[in-house]
Amino acid sequence: MKKLGLIAVLAFLTMSRVYAGSVELGIRGGINFSSIPAYKDFQLIDHELVVLPDSYTGFHFGLFGRLSAGNMFIMPEILYSETGQKMTVRTNMGGEPVREFTQLYSHLKIPFTIGTNLGPFYLGIGPVANFLLDNTRKHVENFSFEYSDTTMSYQVMAGLKIGNLIIDFRFEDNLTNFGTGIQIGDEFFDFDSRPRHYIIGIGIALF
Repeated sequence: MKKLGLIAVLAFLTMSRVYAGSVELGIRGGINFSSIPAYKDFQLIDHELVVLPDSYTGFHFGLFGRLSAGNMFIMPEILYSETGQKMTVRTNMGGEPVREFTQLYSHLKIPFTIGTNLGPFYLGIGPVANFLLDNTRKHVENFSFEYSDTTMSYQVMAGLKIGNLIIDFRFEDNLTNFGTGIQIGDEFFDFDSRPRHYIIGIGIALF
């Protein structure tokens, strides 16, 4: 994963020396709508777990570079992103009520997009390297998630460029599992966790 980020940066710097007049550097930010498929009926001895289909609204911000050559462009980015997912847990013993909580994740993301310009519009696709920075949980004790520190995903995007302003919509899906399961007390819930993200972003080229 780290090699992918290094290759993306080196490729951008190398090409920028050749096409210096077509290089833009800027900042971007936006909102993420993230979710994983709903999972129900995780019933073991003491607990029942439900992963809700509701999407979580997070955010992202960071830096981007954009190098255009003819109708083609490459766009490496370095972004901080927060995502999440909603779950409920019921303790079967004693009939305790359902406890709902949100699991939050923060990532360093390195997208590397290759695309084509269609007048003021553009289309792109490319890989994304994801590095887990932190995770938090609320209102549930003895709870842990088995994470992957690095994962690979891909993005497809459609956008609009007006002068120094870019606005785009992206869909991102994981190519590798973000997690393998959840530990609650002494019980382990095993499932395939591959979050999907719908992303709306706005960027401004500063140079």
